[in-house]
Amino acid sequence: MKQIIIKNLVVLFFLLISLIIFIESLNFILSGVPIYDKLKINRYQLSYFKSKNEKNDLNFLPNLENFTLNKTHIVNCGYQESGIYHQIFNPDINGFWNYDNSLYEQTDVVMIGDSFGMSTCVNYPHDFRTQLEKLSKKKILNLSPGSSGPIKQLRIIEELTKDTKFDYFFWFFYEGNDEKDLNYDLSNNYLEKDMTFFQTASNFNQQTTGKQILKSKDEIFVDYKKLREIIKNTNSDHNLEKNWDNEKVLKIKIFLSERLRGLNSLIKYFIIKKKSNTSFQKDYDLVVNRMSKHLNKRNVTKRYIIYLPQYTRLVHKKKNHPEIIKFNLLKNTVKSISEKYNFEFIDSAKYFHSRKNPLDIFPYKLPNHYNENGYKILAEYVNKKVFK
Repeated sequence: MKQIIIKNLVVLFFLLISLIIFIESLNFILSGVPIYDKLKINRYQLSYFKSKNEKNDLNFLPNLENFTLNKTHIVNCGYQESGIYHQIFNPDINGFWNYDNSLYEQTDVVMIGDSFGMSTCVNYPHDFRTQLEKLSKKKILNLSPGSSGPIKQLRIIEELTKDTKFDYFFWFFYEGNDEKDLNYDLSNNYLEKDMTFFQTASNFNQQTTGKQILKSKDEIFVDYKKLREIIKNTNSDHNLEKNWDNEKVLKIKIFLSERLRGLNSLIKYFIIKKKSNTSFQKDYDLVVNRMSKHLNKRNVTKRYIIYLPQYTRLVHKKKNHPEIIKFNLLKNTVKSISEKYNFEFIDSAKYFHSRKNPLDIFPYKLPNHYNENGYKILAEYVNKKVFK
């Protein structure tokens, strides 16, 4: 009996070792997105844990010399990005992050995108616009609002640049959600709504969601204790796990999420449908055509659509993975429509994916917005493609 038990334990041990080797080999060969969401780990908890346990570059802290208390805006995004600091900026007359209102009259470049165009949670002078201005020696008007898609961006450009003199136009397309945002805006008839709707709803800039006026220097730093109290006391948790007290459990869950990413990637080979969205093609064509007509009226011929990659693309090692194929179908559609209306297509997704360490553009290599390094690399790439 004892020998049978020992034999079974040995078999179980070798099965366990074989399973670990199999899972680790999948991580090495396929990589893939960690299953944080499946283990109910939210972005706040991730940034909290990583910021405590990894080295931080304090050179990226905002410099308060350029800002004024009770006037400067603060966006409380640091809870789910750096885990150390929030974003602060001085808004222009329309609520956007521009240093000079005269840029609405004349500038070299007008650019627009969503929160990635805004360089969410990255502070001056590390944001994309400032870095590109230094490299190109061009003046840039940035009209990027967070939580926006191609239709809202079109309406903002039509309204705010109808009297602006400019030579270059940059339009970001983020593959993570611009397709979905386009469908949402169309279903809500945003393409035809009177512009007073946008002005009344948000002063154009949805980035002001979660925005406050900076009243103290201490407010630029992330206060997780305060956040945890808010989460515990709120009635609607928005899928946030309210109990943060047991950090050992959180550490185990993060470890498992990252160790099972290869297996998750393998499963997706069998469940993801690799087909293009024909309705998106038609709808995006409509929007780009209309933007092209506006630029034609302004005599702007140097126009670019800059395609931005999502974390999911860059985390995959196998470029024939169905998620990559699906992204490429979308990218090819955007490229085709861009060129149809005389936009030059800049494929930063291909460039980022070709780098030796593509995930170093994200805070702690987590699925968030780009970090300071990401916008630096993007600015250098765009400058090379456009101005050199």
